Amino acid sequence: MDKENNCRVSVLCATFNHEDYLRTTLDGFLSQKTDFPFEVLVCDDASTDSTADILREYAEKYPDIIRPFYQKENLYSRRINVYDTVFFPAVRGEYIAICEGDDYWNDPEKLQRQVDWLDAHPDYSACVHNSIGRFADQPDRVLFAQDGDRDIPFSQVINGMSFAYHTSSILARREFILDPPDYRRVAYEQGYFTDYAIGVRLCLEGKVRFLDRCMSVYRIGSNPSAWSKGVGQEYKKLIRFVSGEIAMLKTLKGHELTPEQTAEVDRVILEREYELLYLQGRVDEMVKPPYDKIHRSMGRGRILTTDLKRMFPRLHRLYRKKCGYED
Repeated sequence: MDKENNCRVSVLCATFNHEDYLRTTLDGFLSQKTDFPFEVLVCDDASTDSTADILREYAEKYPDIIRPFYQKENLYSRRINVYDTVFFPAVRGEYIAICEGDDYWNDPEKLQRQVDWLDAHPDYSACVHNSIGRFADQPDRVLFAQDGDRDIPFSQVINGMSFAYHTSSILARREFILDPPDYRRVAYEQGYFTDYAIGVRLCLEGKVRFLDRCMSVYRIGSNPSAWSKGVGQEYKKLIRFVSGEIAMLKTLKGHELTPEQTAEVDRVILEREYELLYLQGRVDEMVKPPYDKIHRSMGRGRILTTDLKRMFPRLHRLYRKKCGYED
């Protein structure tokens, strides 16, 4: 950390074609009431709309807070991780917060509350909080059960980030975000995701505190262009994502884990492998060991459709081909 600038928090914001949302996101950062300085690093990944223009406007108005980065070519399409290549070398803060350009913070006390917790509890690697899910065509809802402030166990995070907290709520010690472990690199290279691996590492490096206060908003389905067009192409993206999760978890097993943690990782690997079989239409393998117990725990609908697919394999193949699931 650059000691001279006295920066406590670096906020990392990746954005692409977020012209409808970026002002709200930046205003959420700027509304933070803190007794410490913080910086906001925003990277526009070669947007084709007015996102870059909005970023320039805010960067000129708030040069002491907002540090903009503009890409001439889209990094994501080239499988280049913006965090590794743009953000991490530029971070000045003692703590790191993350919020993408279509999500936003709705509580001006968010950063202060989280920094206060981590300052007072050095055995914690991160402090997170509850969030509101904002759907395109549905009412807002609180993402996680409101059971009060609590610690997040490894057994919860290993199931996936949708079971623990949203990325827009993370405030973590910089050493646990920078210099990513090998399983985080595998997650991005093979699945194009990082939040799951970050969540796992934070649990392994220390305790994670969950504040039961909704201080961010996660826009769900706000940017359809992030998903490939067409059912067949979206299916391929889902295959890649699940395969990436499996690869990440198998790489994680090469690290020092407790017997309980190893058992949890093995369980989730098996569940993801079963899910991959389902996506790939490998129905005969789904009902055999070691996946048979998982299959029997599924609802009647899944079991019935699987039986029908096994009884009529030719029709099943024709259906998958028609839907674009197979070449």
